[in-house]
Amino acid sequence: MEREEISGVMKSIADRRLVEKYLEELRLLNEMIKSIYSVIIQADTIDKSALEQYIKDINAAKEEIELLKKDVLEYISKTSPTLYHREDWLRIATKIYNATDKAGGVIYRLEYIINKKWQIPIFIRKRLANLANNVIKIINELANAMRNMILGEKVYEKFKIIDMLEKEADQEYRSIIFTVLESNIATSSMLLLLNIAEMLEDISDIIAMARDDMHIILLNML
Repeated sequence: MEREEISGVMKSIADRRLVEKYLEELRLLNEMIKSIYSVIIQADTIDKSALEQYIKDINAAKEEIELLKKDVLEYISKTSPTLYHREDWLRIATKIYNATDKAGGVIYRLEYIINKKWQIPIFIRKRLANLANNVIKIINELANAMRNMILGEKVYEKFKIIDMLEKEADQEYRSIIFTVLESNIATSSMLLLLNIAEMLEDISDIIAMARDDMHIILLNML
């Protein structure tokens, strides 16, 4: 079977209801990262009430994802005798949740910096915003790949885009490291900013690994 033909048989192995649950998790995760992006952009000017609203929205999305994860695990447990590639689907569920947990860690650290009134140089904010925006794109493409999977459309094109975006995220992360280290800011602020960049890059890596799990599912159809 040609690779281009694989997508046509995905309807037989991709449980639509399960994938729809993953899509909702990815939508919520993306909303979390969009809020993080907004906080980064406004870090030096955001007021307390606006920050609290972003944090409230992020925590609400995280709680919804936690509930969805429980629903997914219960669903997989109930359908395991008939669900193809059960372990791969479980790994995807775990990765999405891990990415969610990382996003929660990012906003916690941003909140700390802002509450301490530590200034983030604009050139660092721009790079962090670029990295967050890249993560948003990666999550979108994984969601698009899943939609194509259940629609019986080509998936490999989306995989290539995810690979390209993940490489861009890695390059941006490396640039941020040197930019932060060479900046004239306090060590405590420097450590938190490096940690934020690392966690954002971790999210891009996690999503790329979820793409690998999807790839394995596809290859097993050869």
